[in-house]
Amino acid sequence: MAKWKKFTLELSAVDVMDVKLRIEKNNVVEFSLNYRTMIDGRYYEVYRVDTAHGYLHEQKCWVSPEPIPLHLHNDLNYIFDFYFDHIKENFERYKKHYFTKTKLR
Repeated sequence: MAKWKKFTLELSAVDVMDVKLRIEKNNVVEFSLNYRTMIDGRYYEVYRVDTAHGYLHEQKCWVSPEPIPLHLHNDLNYIFDFYFDHIKENFERYKKHYFTKTKLR
């Protein structure tokens, strides 16, 4: 039986990562990681990686809202862990790109 887990991880006072994953037999079978930042009291989506739409993809919101397919091996446990850590380590860089391209700051 599949089980959904959902939580929000605070990355800073204004940055959060929304985490949603479905686990089946101790394996990740679906997930989404959504990094958002607050600007003037409102959250903006900056970066997202997920398995929605039936395939693994990322969305770099400073580039385009369109999904960018990712072609990685099939171990979603590894991929989830990799991107979970990747966002924690790189969110400030992504925010800088977002601010530069959208001119919100």
